[in-house]
Amino acid sequence: MVPLTSTKDENEAPALAAASPREVRGLTELTERIVIGAYRGHPWIPRALTITLGVLVATCLVAGVVRLSPLPLIPLPFFAVSGYALIRIKAARSAETNRALVAWTGWFAAATLAGFWLISMAGRWLG
Repeated sequence: MVPLTSTKDENEAPALAAASPREVRGLTELTERIVIGAYRGHPWIPRALTITLGVLVATCLVAGVVRLSPLPLIPLPFFAVSGYALIRIKAARSAETNRALVAWTGWFAAATLAGFWLISMAGRWLG
C-alpha cells in the first residue's frame, strides 16, 4: 500500500520508486485519474450534465413564477457559473489538457452543490 503523504524513511523510498505505474501515489493523482477516466471513457457525460443543469434552471424559473417569489431564483447565478464551467470542461476535454479538465470539473461540482444547497434553503424559507 502506498501512503498518501511522502515518507521520511529512507528504506521506503526505493519501494515507492519501484511501484507499478498503475498504483496511485497521492490524492491529486487519484482525483485526476477518476475525472479524466470518466470524461475520456464516457463521451456522453458532458451532455448529461448539460441536460441536468438545464432541468435545474427550468425548475428554479418555474418555481419563481408559480410562487410569485424571487427566492427560487437565488441559485441561478451559481448555475450560471456551473454552465460556464461546463463550457470550459468541453473545451478542455477536446484540447487534451488534463489539469484544466480536473480544475473546471471541480468548479462545476462546487457551483452546482452550492446551487443545490440554496434550493434547499429557499425551500425551507418558503415552506
